[in-house]
Amino acid sequence: MNQEKIGKLIASARKDKNLTQVELGNLLGVSDKSVSKWENGKCLPDVSLYKELCNILGITLNEFFSGEKIKEEDYKEKADENLFSALENSIFTVKDKVEFFKNKWQKEHFLELTISMIVIVGFIIYGFIKDTGIQYLFIILGFVSGILENNRMMAYVENHVYGKKSNLSIQEFRNYIASLKEFKKEMKNFKNKNEAINYLVEETGLSYEECKKAYNFIMNLDLNK
Repeated sequence: MNQEKIGKLIASARKDKNLTQVELGNLLGVSDKSVSKWENGKCLPDVSLYKELCNILGITLNEFFSGEKIKEEDYKEKADENLFSALENSIFTVKDKVEFFKNKWQKEHFLELTISMIVIVGFIIYGFIKDTGIQYLFIILGFVSGILENNRMMAYVENHVYGKKSNLSIQEFRNYIASLKEFKKEMKNFKNKNEAINYLVEETGLSYEECKKAYNFIMNLDLNK
């Protein structure tokens, strides 16, 4: 998340609502100095304030994370970006990240892989039926193709899991962990899991299944280690 962009959005939305920093702070139960720090990009609000802050300013949680107002046609794309950003900058284990990006790559290449498999299997079956010997060539081709596709996938996974260096300071990292803890606490305040997921769907614009996976992923994190 870009703190400066988020700060500018908070300031802009506050002014659109004709609120002073003192008035916004009073509504949220914080000081005007805290509001000033948010708007200057020095820090982010506590995660427990996100929902109420967005309601007061008339913005969505997705817009808050993006740091800008989002057009309807761009909403889904921004929601995906915010989710991936959270994944890449979170304290998820390497194993969790690897699994996530493997699944993402497989989904993006599903059609390509399916067509390739159908073609290869088709020629193998044809070779056995006609007894032409071509089946052995395509068995080898399928084996080599599988190795190449796996290498492509792992290169993609390694690039996304290890390829980016973190620009987080120690204090920012600690703040992020604290925010995740607060998020988990807020999610536990809902009556049940389904209600919490529906809230995420409404706020992010993502599908129910995507929000369910994100919810499970975060709620299963052990943040006390």
